[in-house]
Amino acid sequence: MFNDRRLLLIFVMALVDVVAAGALGALLNKFVIDLPAKPVLLTGGTALMLAIQLGFSPAIGHWSDKIGRRPAVIATTIFSLLSSLFLLPVQAWGYVANRVSKGATNGLYAVLRSSVADLTKGEELVKYSGLLSFIVGGGAFLGPMVGALLLIPLHEARHDALPLVILMLALCGLNIVLALFYKETNDKPKEKVTFSELKDKAISAFKIRAAWSQLSKADEKVPGSKSIFILNMLATLGFGYYAFFVAFLTQSDLAMEPLDTAYFFLYFGGLACLANIVFFRYIVSHVNKRKTVIAIVLLSILVQIGYCFSESSVTLLYVVAGVDALTVSIIGGLIGGMLTNVTQAGGGQGEQFGTIQGLGGLASFVTALVNTLLSGVSMKAPFIFCALSSVVVVWWTLRLPEEARKYTDRTAAERKQDEAAEAKPASA
Repeated sequence: MFNDRRLLLIFVMALVDVVAAGALGALLNKFVIDLPAKPVLLTGGTALMLAIQLGFSPAIGHWSDKIGRRPAVIATTIFSLLSSLFLLPVQAWGYVANRVSKGATNGLYAVLRSSVADLTKGEELVKYSGLLSFIVGGGAFLGPMVGALLLIPLHEARHDALPLVILMLALCGLNIVLALFYKETNDKPKEKVTFSELKDKAISAFKIRAAWSQLSKADEKVPGSKSIFILNMLATLGFGYYAFFVAFLTQSDLAMEPLDTAYFFLYFGGLACLANIVFFRYIVSHVNKRKTVIAIVLLSILVQIGYCFSESSVTLLYVVAGVDALTVSIIGGLIGGMLTNVTQAGGGQGEQFGTIQGLGGLASFVTALVNTLLSGVSMKAPFIFCALSSVVVVWWTLRLPEEARKYTDRTAAERKQDEAAEAKPASA
């Protein structure tokens, strides 16, 4: 499947990092067990991490454009290990410190996306970046899925978060080792970059208007890119309920114990991985991506309504989650693949992916913040909010401009025909 071994290493590192960030799963409540409003605090930690990510990702992406991907990868993996050390006390302050520092390392994903764009193009880029987007976006259930492999056989781990924290530290250490084997993918001449320059990039990222202006300039260079980016942000709002799973399973009427959540995440994560591998390996090149997005998002609205009724029925929960994993879970990778394709056409990949990661984090932050507030009212409310957001996703996808549709509507066969037609006048 991977024609270049560097791609395999990129995917392994992305998976290890998201697992290291989310393996605690249901045991996150051990960090806030003595505090009130646990659902709010659990979701609020994610919101805090994403807010920090907004500033750091563009700066790290810019850094990788200047000095190379490899130094940025090594630095972020080392810092990720340091951020996980805050979890060792299993205290609320450690959880907050981890979320803040982890937000600063999420720029790793922007660098890895840039590396995939360095190595691939066309439908191969859509395929591989789609799978990478699934891994990064699916951290909310992929992490707990792998953590479940320890929870099920090890009885102590169901009641004490420390074994999972140790697992996370080991995974962070593994990623540092993998980073040392990472080979440079950015063949552009290296340039010096100052701390002041990076600081300015991070500060500018918090100025939403400036970041938005940068996207507008990219749209002038590659018409349609801004529309696809907006679609990606809207989809983030529509599918933000994945980050709400832990709170829903443990704090709703379902009241799942750690072992129950372990089985659920193994089930959901396993089906989602299977669906995404099959789709991006065999199907994505042969479908009209815009129409596929519309169909899946319409189905997701029904799925989220199903979650609202599953609070009192574990059987219904598994049925709805099964449909979700096999179909809806591919949407993040599908839109992410399209966005990566159009970003590559614009150049300046590291910084551009950093901006996308940051502003995408802003959308995730808004979703997490809204879900945090809504969960204090009702455990069903976040699903209703995401379903309403999905309606907006359908509306926006239907009205994508023509310049954006050339990145969403063409199949691989149609793309080859277009490229052949464009090549004929040149050869003549």
